[in-house]
Amino acid sequence: MISLAEGLSELTRLIERGTGHLPAEQIERALVLKERAVERQNAGLDTTVVALLGATGAGKSSLVNGLAGAEVSTVTARRPTTRSPLAVSPAAHPELLDWLDIPDRVSVPMPWATHADRLVLLDLPDIDSSEAEHRLIAERMAEIVDVLIWVLDPQKYADAVVHEDFLSKLSEHGAVTLVVLNQIDRVAPTDRPGMLRDAQRLLAADGLDAELIATSARTGEGLDELTGRINAIASSQAADAERLAADLRTLGAELSTGLGTDPAGLTKRARADIASAVASGAGVDRVARAAGGSYRYRSRKHVGWPPLRWVRGVRVDPLKALHLLGRSEESAPAVTGARATPASEAQVRSAIRTATEQAASGMPPAWRRDAVEEAENRADVVLDRADAMIGRADLGQRTTPGWWKLGGVLQVIALLIAVAGLAWLGVLWGLSILQFPTGDVPMVGPFPMPTALLAAGLVLGAILTIVLRWCASVGAGRVERRVRKQLTGQIHGVVDEHLLRGIDAELERYREISGLARRLETVKAPA
Repeated sequence: MISLAEGLSELTRLIERGTGHLPAEQIERALVLKERAVERQNAGLDTTVVALLGATGAGKSSLVNGLAGAEVSTVTARRPTTRSPLAVSPAAHPELLDWLDIPDRVSVPMPWATHADRLVLLDLPDIDSSEAEHRLIAERMAEIVDVLIWVLDPQKYADAVVHEDFLSKLSEHGAVTLVVLNQIDRVAPTDRPGMLRDAQRLLAADGLDAELIATSARTGEGLDELTGRINAIASSQAADAERLAADLRTLGAELSTGLGTDPAGLTKRARADIASAVASGAGVDRVARAAGGSYRYRSRKHVGWPPLRWVRGVRVDPLKALHLLGRSEESAPAVTGARATPASEAQVRSAIRTATEQAASGMPPAWRRDAVEEAENRADVVLDRADAMIGRADLGQRTTPGWWKLGGVLQVIALLIAVAGLAWLGVLWGLSILQFPTGDVPMVGPFPMPTALLAAGLVLGAILTIVLRWCASVGAGRVERRVRKQLTGQIHGVVDEHLLRGIDAELERYREISGLARRLETVKAPA
Protein backbone atom coordinates (compact mmCIF):
# COMPACT_ATOMS: atom_id res chain seq x y z
CA MET A 1 0.00 0.00 0.00
CA ILE A 2 1.15 3.54 -0.69
CA SER A 3 -0.08 6.83 0.70
CA LEU A 4 -2.23 9.29 -1.20
CA ALA A 5 0.70 11.70 -1.52
CA GLU A 6 2.82 8.92 -2.98
CA GLY A 7 -0.03 7.99 -5.30
CA LEU A 8 -0.22 11.54 -6.65
CA SER A 9 3.55 11.51 -7.16
CA GLU A 10 3.30 8.20 -9.02
CA LEU A 11 0.47 9.67 -11.11
CA THR A 12 2.75 12.53 -12.18
CA ARG A 13 5.52 10.10 -13.13
CA LEU A 14 3.05 7.94 -15.03
CA ILE A 15 1.90 10.94 -17.07
CA GLU A 16 5.51 11.90 -17.83
CA ARG A 17 6.63 8.39 -18.77
CA GLY A 18 3.40 7.25 -20.40
CA THR A 19 2.80 10.18 -22.74
CA GLY A 20 3.29 8.93 -26.28
CA HIS A 21 3.06 5.30 -25.18
CA LEU A 22 -0.24 4.89 -23.33
CA PRO A 23 -3.51 5.56 -25.17
CA ALA A 24 -4.22 9.29 -25.40
CA GLU A 25 -7.57 8.93 -23.62
CA GLN A 26 -5.91 7.31 -20.60
CA ILE A 27 -3.28 10.03 -20.41
CA GLU A 28 -6.09 12.60 -20.65
CA ARG A 29 -7.90 10.91 -17.76
CA ALA A 30 -4.74 10.94 -15.69
CA LEU A 31 -4.19 14.65 -16.43
CA VAL A 32 -7.79 15.46 -15.51
CA LEU A 33 -7.47 13.49 -12.28
CA LYS A 34 -4.24 15.29 -11.36
CA GLU A 35 -5.74 18.68 -12.17
CA ARG A 36 -8.90 17.87 -10.23
CA ALA A 37 -6.88 16.94 -7.15
CA VAL A 38 -5.13 20.32 -7.23
CA GLU A 39 -8.35 22.24 -7.86
CA ARG A 40 -10.22 20.35 -5.15
CA GLN A 41 -7.50 21.20 -2.68
CA ASN A 42 -7.63 24.87 -3.66
CA ALA A 43 -11.43 24.88 -3.38
CA GLY A 44 -11.28 23.66 0.22
CA LEU A 45 -10.77 20.22 1.68
CA ASP A 46 -12.70 20.85 4.87
CA THR A 47 -16.11 20.63 3.13
CA THR A 48 -17.71 17.33 2.10
CA VAL A 49 -19.76 17.33 -1.09
CA VAL A 50 -22.50 14.69 -1.15
CA ALA A 51 -24.35 14.13 -4.44
CA LEU A 52 -27.63 12.27 -4.92
CA LEU A 53 -27.86 10.50 -8.28
CA GLY A 54 -30.40 8.23 -9.84
CA ALA A 55 -32.79 7.56 -12.68
CA THR A 56 -36.08 9.28 -13.36
CA GLY A 57 -38.73 8.51 -10.75
CA ALA A 58 -36.30 7.27 -8.09
CA GLY A 59 -37.29 10.13 -5.78
CA LYS A 60 -34.01 12.04 -5.54
CA SER A 61 -35.66 15.42 -5.17
CA SER A 62 -38.06 14.16 -2.50
CA LEU A 63 -35.13 12.66 -0.62
CA VAL A 64 -33.17 15.92 -0.85
CA ASN A 65 -36.20 17.76 0.54
CA GLY A 66 -36.43 15.22 3.35
CA LEU A 67 -32.74 15.65 4.24
CA ALA A 68 -32.96 19.44 3.97
CA GLY A 69 -36.15 19.59 6.02
CA ALA A 70 -37.65 21.99 3.49
CA GLU A 71 -39.06 22.12 -0.05
CA VAL A 72 -35.81 23.09 -1.73
CA SER A 73 -36.11 20.87 -4.84
CA THR A 74 -39.11 20.70 -7.16
CA VAL A 75 -40.83 17.33 -7.23
CA THR A 76 -42.64 16.48 -10.45
CA ALA A 77 -43.68 13.39 -12.38
CA ARG A 78 -42.73 14.93 -15.69
CA ARG A 79 -39.53 13.91 -17.46
CA PRO A 80 -36.97 15.25 -17.01
CA THR A 81 -37.39 16.39 -13.44
CA THR A 82 -34.24 18.04 -12.04
CA ARG A 83 -32.89 20.16 -14.87
CA SER A 84 -29.71 21.55 -13.29
CA PRO A 85 -27.67 20.73 -10.19
CA LEU A 86 -28.94 22.21 -6.95
CA ALA A 87 -26.64 22.80 -3.97
CA VAL A 88 -28.12 22.68 -0.45
CA SER A 89 -26.04 23.76 2.55
CA PRO A 90 -26.28 25.94 5.66
CA ALA A 91 -23.13 27.82 4.54
CA ALA A 92 -22.30 29.59 1.28
CA HIS A 93 -19.08 27.85 0.07
CA PRO A 94 -18.75 30.14 -2.95
CA GLU A 95 -15.29 28.98 -4.10
CA LEU A 96 -16.23 25.30 -3.91
CA LEU A 97 -19.56 25.72 -5.68
CA ASP A 98 -17.99 27.96 -8.31
CA TRP A 99 -15.42 25.22 -8.99
CA LEU A 100 -18.27 22.69 -9.22
CA ASP A 101 -20.07 25.12 -11.57
CA ILE A 102 -23.36 25.02 -9.67
CA PRO A 103 -25.25 28.33 -9.89
CA ASP A 104 -28.44 27.13 -8.11
CA ARG A 105 -27.83 27.27 -4.37
CA VAL A 106 -30.14 27.05 -1.36
CA SER A 107 -29.21 27.72 2.26
CA VAL A 108 -31.06 25.72 4.93
CA PRO A 109 -30.06 24.86 8.53
CA MET A 110 -30.09 21.01 8.35
CA PRO A 111 -29.99 20.62 12.18
CA TRP A 112 -29.33 16.87 11.96
CA ALA A 113 -25.85 17.54 10.50
CA THR A 114 -23.14 17.56 13.18
CA HIS A 115 -20.92 19.74 11.00
CA ALA A 116 -23.53 21.39 8.83
CA ASP A 117 -21.24 24.23 7.81
CA ARG A 118 -18.88 21.67 6.23
CA LEU A 119 -21.56 19.78 4.28
CA VAL A 120 -23.04 20.36 0.82
CA LEU A 121 -25.86 18.24 -0.64
CA LEU A 122 -26.30 18.15 -4.42
CA ASP A 123 -29.47 17.20 -6.26
CA LEU A 124 -28.33 16.20 -9.77
CA PRO A 125 -30.21 15.72 -13.06
CA ASP A 126 -31.43 12.22 -13.90
CA ILE A 127 -28.79 9.94 -15.35
CA ASP A 128 -31.33 8.63 -17.88
CA SER A 129 -32.65 12.05 -18.81
CA SER A 130 -33.96 12.51 -22.34
CA GLU A 131 -31.79 15.62 -22.46
CA ALA A 132 -28.19 14.64 -23.31
CA GLU A 133 -26.87 17.70 -21.51
CA HIS A 134 -28.49 16.59 -18.25
CA ARG A 135 -26.78 13.20 -18.37
CA LEU A 136 -23.42 14.85 -19.11
CA ILE A 137 -23.87 17.03 -16.02
CA ALA A 138 -24.65 14.00 -13.88
CA GLU A 139 -21.66 12.09 -15.26
CA ARG A 140 -19.31 15.03 -14.65
CA MET A 141 -20.50 15.49 -11.08
CA ALA A 142 -20.26 11.77 -10.42
CA GLU A 143 -16.55 12.01 -11.23
CA ILE A 144 -15.67 14.92 -8.92
CA VAL A 145 -17.90 14.95 -5.81
CA ASP A 146 -16.69 13.42 -2.54
CA VAL A 147 -19.59 11.11 -1.69
CA LEU A 148 -22.06 9.40 -4.03
CA ILE A 149 -25.57 8.48 -2.88
CA TRP A 150 -27.25 6.36 -5.55
CA VAL A 151 -31.02 6.51 -5.23
CA LEU A 152 -32.80 3.47 -6.68
CA ASP A 153 -36.48 2.97 -7.44
CA PRO A 154 -37.74 -0.29 -5.85
CA GLN A 155 -39.55 -1.06 -9.09
CA LYS A 156 -36.43 -0.40 -11.26
CA TYR A 157 -33.51 -1.11 -8.93
CA ALA A 158 -32.06 -3.52 -11.52
CA ASP A 159 -31.96 -0.80 -14.21
CA ALA A 160 -29.13 -1.69 -16.62
CA VAL A 161 -28.22 1.98 -17.15
CA VAL A 162 -27.48 2.42 -13.45
CA HIS A 163 -25.55 -0.80 -13.01
CA GLU A 164 -23.66 -1.10 -16.30
CA ASP A 165 -22.86 2.56 -16.92
CA PHE A 166 -22.20 3.68 -13.36
CA LEU A 167 -22.17 1.27 -10.40
CA SER A 168 -19.99 -1.37 -12.11
CA LYS A 169 -17.27 1.27 -12.53
CA LEU A 170 -17.19 2.13 -8.82
CA SER A 171 -15.70 -1.07 -7.40
CA GLU A 172 -12.94 0.95 -5.65
CA HIS A 173 -15.36 3.57 -4.31
CA GLY A 174 -17.24 1.54 -1.72
CA ALA A 175 -16.03 3.74 1.17
CA VAL A 176 -17.55 6.87 -0.39
CA THR A 177 -20.66 5.33 -1.93
CA LEU A 178 -24.07 4.77 -0.38
CA VAL A 179 -26.94 3.04 -2.19
CA VAL A 180 -30.47 3.97 -1.18
CA LEU A 181 -33.51 1.87 -2.06
CA ASN A 182 -35.96 4.75 -1.87
CA GLN A 183 -39.78 4.76 -1.72
CA ILE A 184 -39.62 1.55 0.31
CA ASP A 185 -43.08 2.40 1.69
CA ARG A 186 -44.49 1.25 -1.66
CA VAL A 187 -43.20 -2.27 -1.02
CA ALA A 188 -45.13 -4.70 1.19
CA PRO A 189 -43.27 -5.38 4.44
CA THR A 190 -43.11 -9.09 3.64
CA ASP A 191 -41.42 -8.41 0.31
CA ARG A 192 -38.80 -6.00 1.59
CA PRO A 193 -36.19 -8.50 2.92
CA GLY A 194 -36.10 -10.39 -0.36
CA MET A 195 -35.89 -7.19 -2.39
CA LEU A 196 -33.01 -5.89 -0.25
CA ARG A 197 -31.13 -9.19 -0.61
CA ASP A 198 -31.59 -9.11 -4.38
CA ALA A 199 -30.46 -5.50 -4.59
CA GLN A 200 -27.41 -6.34 -2.48
CA ARG A 201 -26.66 -9.25 -4.83
CA LEU A 202 -26.71 -6.94 -7.83
CA LEU A 203 -24.30 -4.58 -6.07
CA ALA A 204 -21.96 -7.47 -5.38
CA ALA A 205 -22.17 -8.46 -9.05
CA ASP A 206 -21.10 -4.91 -9.88
CA GLY A 207 -18.07 -5.40 -7.64
CA LEU A 208 -19.29 -2.61 -5.36
CA ASP A 209 -19.00 -3.13 -1.61
CA ALA A 210 -21.37 -0.32 -0.60
CA GLU A 211 -23.88 0.02 2.20
CA LEU A 212 -27.55 -0.42 1.16
CA ILE A 213 -30.16 1.62 3.05
CA ALA A 214 -33.94 1.41 2.60
CA THR A 215 -35.62 4.84 2.84
CA SER A 216 -38.89 6.63 2.28
CA ALA A 217 -38.97 10.40 1.88
CA ARG A 218 -42.73 10.36 2.43
CA THR A 219 -42.78 8.45 5.74
CA GLY A 220 -39.27 9.34 6.91
CA GLU A 221 -38.32 5.67 7.16
CA GLY A 222 -34.56 5.13 7.01
CA LEU A 223 -33.75 8.86 6.96
CA ASP A 224 -32.14 8.74 10.42
CA GLU A 225 -29.89 5.89 9.29
CA LEU A 226 -28.99 7.77 6.11
CA THR A 227 -28.24 11.05 7.91
CA GLY A 228 -26.17 9.11 10.43
CA ARG A 229 -24.02 7.65 7.66
CA ILE A 230 -23.67 11.08 6.02
CA ASN A 231 -22.71 12.58 9.38
CA ALA A 232 -20.10 9.91 9.97
CA ILE A 233 -18.52 10.51 6.58
CA ALA A 234 -18.59 14.29 6.86
CA SER A 235 -17.22 14.28 10.42
CA SER A 236 -14.13 12.31 9.36
CA GLN A 237 -13.27 15.01 6.78
CA ALA A 238 -11.61 12.25 4.77
CA ALA A 239 -14.22 11.73 2.06
CA ASP A 240 -12.36 13.87 -0.48
CA ALA A 241 -9.12 11.99 0.15
CA GLU A 242 -10.88 8.63 0.04
CA ARG A 243 -12.59 9.60 -3.21
CA LEU A 244 -9.28 10.65 -4.78
CA ALA A 245 -7.60 7.46 -3.58
CA ALA A 246 -10.44 5.41 -5.07
CA ASP A 247 -10.09 7.28 -8.38
CA LEU A 248 -6.37 6.55 -8.41
CA ARG A 249 -6.99 2.87 -7.70
CA THR A 250 -9.60 2.72 -10.46
CA LEU A 251 -7.23 4.33 -12.95
CA GLY A 252 -4.43 1.98 -11.89
CA ALA A 253 -6.66 -1.06 -12.30
CA GLU A 254 -7.78 0.06 -15.74
CA LEU A 255 -4.20 0.66 -16.84
CA SER A 256 -2.98 -2.64 -15.43
CA THR A 257 -5.74 -4.53 -17.25
CA GLY A 258 -4.73 -2.95 -20.53
CA LEU A 259 -0.99 -3.31 -19.99
CA GLY A 260 -0.85 -7.06 -19.53
CA THR A 261 2.20 -8.69 -17.97
CA ASP A 262 5.87 -7.79 -17.74
CA PRO A 263 7.81 -8.53 -20.95
CA ALA A 264 10.26 -11.43 -21.04
CA GLY A 265 13.18 -9.21 -22.09
CA LEU A 266 16.14 -9.96 -24.32
CA THR A 267 17.88 -13.19 -23.41
CA LYS A 268 21.62 -13.68 -23.74
CA ARG A 269 20.99 -15.97 -26.69
CA ALA A 270 18.76 -13.39 -28.41
CA ARG A 271 21.43 -10.70 -27.99
CA ALA A 272 24.03 -13.01 -29.49
CA ASP A 273 21.73 -13.93 -32.38
CA ILE A 274 21.12 -10.27 -33.24
CA ALA A 275 24.83 -9.44 -33.04
CA SER A 276 25.69 -12.45 -35.21
CA ALA A 277 23.08 -11.44 -37.78
CA VAL A 278 24.42 -7.87 -37.90
CA ALA A 279 28.01 -9.15 -38.17
CA SER A 280 26.99 -11.36 -41.05
CA GLY A 281 24.99 -8.60 -42.71
CA ALA A 282 27.88 -6.16 -42.35
CA GLY A 283 30.15 -8.62 -44.18
CA VAL A 284 32.45 -9.63 -41.34
CA ASP A 285 33.14 -13.06 -42.83
CA ARG A 286 33.85 -11.48 -46.20
CA VAL A 287 36.21 -8.92 -44.70
CA ALA A 288 37.97 -11.56 -42.60
CA ARG A 289 38.55 -13.73 -45.67
CA ALA A 290 39.73 -10.67 -47.59
CA ALA A 291 42.15 -9.80 -44.78
CA GLY A 292 43.56 -13.34 -44.89
CA GLY A 293 43.74 -13.17 -48.68
CA SER A 294 45.50 -9.81 -48.50
CA TYR A 295 48.07 -11.25 -46.12
CA ARG A 296 48.67 -14.16 -48.52
CA TYR A 297 48.82 -11.80 -51.49
CA ARG A 298 51.36 -9.47 -49.91
CA SER A 299 53.48 -12.26 -48.45
CA ARG A 300 53.90 -13.86 -51.86
CA LYS A 301 54.95 -10.51 -53.28
CA HIS A 302 57.69 -10.43 -50.64
CA VAL A 303 58.82 -14.05 -50.54
CA GLY A 304 57.75 -15.48 -53.89
CA TRP A 305 60.25 -16.67 -56.54
CA PRO A 306 61.67 -13.32 -57.72
CA PRO A 307 61.33 -13.91 -61.48
CA LEU A 308 57.59 -14.59 -61.02
CA ARG A 309 56.79 -11.76 -58.57
CA TRP A 310 55.61 -9.55 -61.39
CA VAL A 311 52.63 -11.87 -61.71
CA ARG A 312 51.48 -10.63 -58.27
CA GLY A 313 51.42 -7.09 -59.62
CA VAL A 314 48.71 -7.76 -62.16
CA ARG A 315 46.37 -9.11 -59.48
CA VAL A 316 44.28 -7.04 -57.04
CA ASP A 317 44.66 -7.13 -53.27
CA PRO A 318 41.38 -8.54 -51.85
CA LEU A 319 41.15 -5.67 -49.37
CA LYS A 320 41.54 -3.14 -52.15
CA ALA A 321 38.55 -4.70 -53.90
CA LEU A 322 36.52 -3.87 -50.76
CA HIS A 323 37.87 -0.29 -50.56
CA LEU A 324 39.63 -1.19 -47.34
CA LEU A 325 43.26 -0.77 -48.35
CA GLY A 326 45.47 2.21 -47.71
CA ARG A 327 42.98 4.16 -45.54
CA SER A 328 43.75 5.70 -42.19
CA GLU A 329 41.29 5.71 -39.32
CA GLU A 330 40.55 9.39 -39.99
CA SER A 331 39.95 8.90 -43.72
CA ALA A 332 37.99 5.66 -43.45
CA PRO A 333 34.96 5.56 -45.74
CA ALA A 334 31.43 5.66 -44.38
CA VAL A 335 30.53 2.87 -46.79
CA THR A 336 32.86 0.03 -47.71
CA GLY A 337 32.57 -2.65 -50.34
CA ALA A 338 31.63 -5.12 -47.61
CA ARG A 339 28.21 -3.53 -47.00
CA ALA A 340 25.32 -5.99 -46.76
CA THR A 341 23.29 -7.05 -49.76
CA PRO A 342 19.49 -6.53 -49.70
CA ALA A 343 19.05 -10.23 -48.92
CA SER A 344 21.39 -10.14 -45.93
CA GLU A 345 19.83 -6.89 -44.69
CA ALA A 346 16.46 -8.64 -44.77
CA GLN A 347 17.97 -11.42 -42.63
CA VAL A 348 19.21 -8.81 -40.15
CA ARG A 349 15.74 -7.28 -39.90
CA SER A 350 14.20 -10.71 -39.50
CA ALA A 351 16.57 -11.55 -36.63
CA ILE A 352 15.83 -8.23 -34.93
CA ARG A 353 12.08 -8.67 -35.39
CA THR A 354 12.08 -12.24 -34.03
CA ALA A 355 14.19 -11.38 -30.98
CA THR A 356 12.19 -8.23 -30.17
CA GLU A 357 8.84 -10.00 -30.50
CA GLN A 358 10.02 -12.65 -28.06
CA ALA A 359 11.45 -10.03 -25.70
CA ALA A 360 8.21 -8.02 -25.78
CA SER A 361 5.93 -11.01 -25.15
CA GLY A 362 3.38 -10.10 -22.51
CA MET A 363 3.05 -6.51 -23.69
CA PRO A 364 -0.17 -5.30 -25.34
CA PRO A 365 -0.23 -6.02 -29.10
CA ALA A 366 -0.09 -2.36 -30.12
CA TRP A 367 2.83 -1.56 -27.82
CA ARG A 368 4.64 -4.75 -28.84
CA ARG A 369 4.17 -3.86 -32.50
CA ASP A 370 5.58 -0.37 -31.91
CA ALA A 371 8.59 -1.82 -30.09
CA VAL A 372 9.29 -4.23 -32.94
CA GLU A 373 8.94 -1.54 -35.60
CA GLU A 374 11.21 0.83 -33.70
CA ALA A 375 13.85 -1.89 -33.33
CA GLU A 376 13.62 -2.79 -37.02
CA ASN A 377 14.01 0.87 -37.95
CA ARG A 378 17.37 0.90 -36.16
CA ALA A 379 18.70 -1.83 -38.47
CA ASP A 380 19.99 0.68 -41.05
CA VAL A 381 21.69 2.75 -38.37
CA VAL A 382 23.38 -0.32 -36.89
CA LEU A 383 24.57 -1.55 -40.30
CA ASP A 384 25.88 1.93 -41.17
CA ARG A 385 27.76 2.11 -37.87
CA ALA A 386 29.13 -1.39 -38.35
CA ASP A 387 30.26 -0.55 -41.88
CA ALA A 388 32.01 2.62 -40.70
CA MET A 389 33.67 0.66 -37.89
CA ILE A 390 34.95 -1.92 -40.39
CA GLY A 391 36.37 0.92 -42.50
CA ARG A 392 38.39 2.12 -39.49
CA ALA A 393 39.43 -1.30 -38.23
CA ASP A 394 43.01 -2.58 -38.22
CA LEU A 395 42.92 -5.42 -40.73
CA GLY A 396 46.66 -6.03 -40.73
CA GLN A 397 47.11 -4.29 -44.09
CA ARG A 398 50.06 -2.27 -42.78
CA THR A 399 51.79 -5.23 -41.14
CA THR A 400 55.16 -6.46 -42.50
CA PRO A 401 56.27 -9.58 -40.62
CA GLY A 402 60.01 -10.11 -40.14
CA TRP A 403 59.98 -13.51 -41.80
CA TRP A 404 58.96 -11.87 -45.08
CA LYS A 405 62.31 -10.06 -45.20
CA LEU A 406 64.24 -13.21 -44.32
CA GLY A 407 62.32 -15.26 -46.86
CA GLY A 408 62.87 -12.60 -49.51
CA VAL A 409 66.63 -12.59 -48.84
CA LEU A 410 66.79 -16.39 -49.04
CA GLN A 411 64.91 -16.36 -52.33
CA VAL A 412 67.31 -13.77 -53.74
CA ILE A 413 70.27 -15.89 -52.61
CA ALA A 414 68.75 -18.95 -54.28
CA LEU A 415 68.21 -16.93 -57.44
CA LEU A 416 71.78 -15.60 -57.38
CA ILE A 417 73.14 -19.14 -57.01
CA ALA A 418 71.06 -20.27 -60.00
CA VAL A 419 72.04 -17.18 -62.01
CA ALA A 420 75.72 -17.73 -61.16
CA GLY A 421 75.56 -21.34 -62.36
CA LEU A 422 73.65 -20.29 -65.49
CA ALA A 423 76.12 -17.47 -66.23
CA TRP A 424 79.07 -19.82 -65.75
CA LEU A 425 77.50 -22.29 -68.16
CA GLY A 426 76.90 -19.46 -70.58
CA VAL A 427 80.53 -18.43 -70.46
CA LEU A 428 81.66 -21.99 -71.01
CA TRP A 429 79.26 -22.32 -73.93
CA GLY A 430 80.55 -19.10 -75.49
CA LEU A 431 84.18 -20.15 -75.14
CA SER A 432 83.39 -23.48 -76.72
CA ILE A 433 81.71 -21.74 -79.66
CA LEU A 434 84.74 -19.52 -80.15
CA GLN A 435 86.95 -22.62 -79.75
CA PHE A 436 88.84 -21.12 -76.85
CA PRO A 437 90.16 -23.51 -74.26
CA THR A 438 87.84 -23.74 -71.22
CA GLY A 439 90.25 -25.41 -68.88
CA ASP A 440 89.19 -27.88 -66.26
CA VAL A 441 85.73 -27.17 -64.82
CA PRO A 442 85.42 -27.90 -61.06
CA MET A 443 83.29 -30.89 -60.27
CA VAL A 444 80.79 -31.49 -57.49
CA GLY A 445 80.61 -35.20 -57.42
CA PRO A 446 79.58 -36.30 -60.90
CA PHE A 447 78.26 -32.80 -61.84
CA PRO A 448 80.18 -29.81 -63.15
CA MET A 449 80.17 -26.89 -60.73
CA PRO A 450 78.12 -24.55 -62.98
CA THR A 451 75.44 -27.20 -63.48
CA ALA A 452 75.43 -27.95 -59.77
CA LEU A 453 75.04 -24.24 -58.95
CA LEU A 454 72.15 -23.87 -61.41
CA ALA A 455 70.42 -26.97 -60.12
CA ALA A 456 71.03 -26.05 -56.48
CA GLY A 457 69.63 -22.55 -56.96
CA LEU A 458 66.52 -23.82 -58.71
CA VAL A 459 65.90 -26.60 -56.19
CA LEU A 460 66.51 -24.25 -53.26
CA GLY A 461 64.14 -21.70 -54.80
CA ALA A 462 61.44 -24.35 -55.30
CA ILE A 463 61.80 -25.62 -51.72
CA LEU A 464 61.73 -22.07 -50.34
CA THR A 465 58.64 -21.29 -52.40
CA ILE A 466 56.78 -24.32 -51.06
CA VAL A 467 57.79 -23.66 -47.44
CA LEU A 468 57.16 -19.92 -47.59
CA ARG A 469 53.76 -20.40 -49.24
CA TRP A 470 52.83 -22.76 -46.43
CA CYS A 471 53.95 -20.13 -43.91
CA ALA A 472 51.89 -17.54 -45.77
CA SER A 473 48.82 -19.77 -45.64
CA VAL A 474 49.26 -20.34 -41.91
CA GLY A 475 49.71 -16.61 -41.33
CA ALA A 476 46.69 -15.81 -43.50
CA GLY A 477 44.55 -18.20 -41.46
CA ARG A 478 45.67 -16.51 -38.26
CA VAL A 479 44.93 -13.06 -39.67
CA GLU A 480 41.48 -14.20 -40.83
CA ARG A 481 40.62 -15.58 -37.39
CA ARG A 482 42.00 -12.51 -35.62
CA VAL A 483 40.09 -10.08 -37.86
CA ARG A 484 36.87 -12.07 -37.55
CA LYS A 485 37.14 -12.12 -33.75
CA GLN A 486 38.10 -8.45 -33.62
CA LEU A 487 35.30 -7.25 -35.88
CA THR A 488 32.72 -9.50 -34.24
CA GLY A 489 33.60 -8.10 -30.82
CA GLN A 490 33.46 -4.51 -32.06
CA ILE A 491 30.16 -5.10 -33.82
CA HIS A 492 28.73 -6.56 -30.60
CA GLY A 493 29.55 -3.20 -29.03
CA VAL A 494 27.91 -1.30 -31.90
CA VAL A 495 24.79 -3.49 -31.68
CA ASP A 496 24.61 -3.05 -27.92
CA GLU A 497 24.99 0.74 -28.10
CA HIS A 498 22.75 1.50 -31.08
CA LEU A 499 20.14 -1.27 -30.90
CA LEU A 500 19.99 -3.45 -27.80
CA ARG A 501 20.09 -0.54 -25.36
CA GLY A 502 17.15 1.02 -27.20
CA ILE A 503 15.17 -2.22 -26.95
CA ASP A 504 16.10 -2.57 -23.27
CA ALA A 505 15.09 1.04 -22.62
CA GLU A 506 11.70 0.52 -24.29
CA LEU A 507 11.05 -2.63 -22.26
CA GLU A 508 12.20 -0.93 -19.08
CA ARG A 509 9.91 2.03 -19.81
CA TYR A 510 7.04 -0.41 -20.17
CA ARG A 511 7.97 -2.16 -16.90
CA GLU A 512 8.15 1.20 -15.14
CA ILE A 513 4.75 2.32 -16.43
CA SER A 514 3.26 -1.06 -15.59
CA GLY A 515 4.77 -0.84 -12.10
CA LEU A 516 3.38 2.66 -11.63
CA ALA A 517 -0.08 1.42 -12.62
CA ARG A 518 0.15 -1.44 -10.13
CA ARG A 519 1.26 0.95 -7.40
CA LEU A 520 -1.71 3.20 -8.11
CA GLU A 521 -3.94 0.19 -7.42
CA THR A 522 -2.63 0.18 -3.84
CA VAL A 523 -3.25 3.84 -2.92
CA LYS A 524 -4.74 4.17 0.53
CA ALA A 525 -6.38 7.33 1.85
CA PRO A 526 -5.16 8.74 5.19
CA ALA A 527 -6.90 7.15 8.14
